[in-house]
Amino acid sequence: MIYKLCRKCKKPIIHPNVYCDKCKELVDERMEQLQKERDSRYNKKRDPKYKAFYNSKEWKLLKEKVLQDNEYRCQHEGCGKLAEDVHHIKYIQTEEGWLLRLNYNNCIPLCIEHHNYEHGRFQKRKKVRR
Repeated sequence: MIYKLCRKCKKPIIHPNVYCDKCKELVDERMEQLQKERDSRYNKKRDPKYKAFYNSKEWKLLKEKVLQDNEYRCQHEGCGKLAEDVHHIKYIQTEEGWLLRLNYNNCIPLCIEHHNYEHGRFQKRKKVRR
C-alpha cells in the first residue's frame, strides 16, 4: 500500500486518493457551490424563451428519441463516437429554426466535441499575419 498526504490537511492517505474523507466532503461541497454559481451566471445571460424550451418535456422526449434512433452515435461525417447532444440543423435562434424546433428532421445527434465545433465553441483563433 502506498501512502501520501492529503492536499488540504496533510494527513496520510492511501494512494490514489487526493483528500482524506473529511476534506473530500468539504471540497465536494465547495465544488458544488461553485458549479451552482457558474450555472446561475450562465443562465442569467440566456434568453428565458430558449431556457424554457430546453427544459420542456417535449424537447427532452424528442432529444431522447433522436439519440435512441441513432443508437447514441455521433452523425458528424462518420465520427461514430458516443452522442450526448442533439444539434438543431437550423438554429432555433433564427425565425425558421424556431418554427422547426420540435421537428425530428431538424435534429442530429452529435458528440460533445462536434457539437462544440458546430457552434464554434472553444476553438483556437487563427492568427492573421500582416
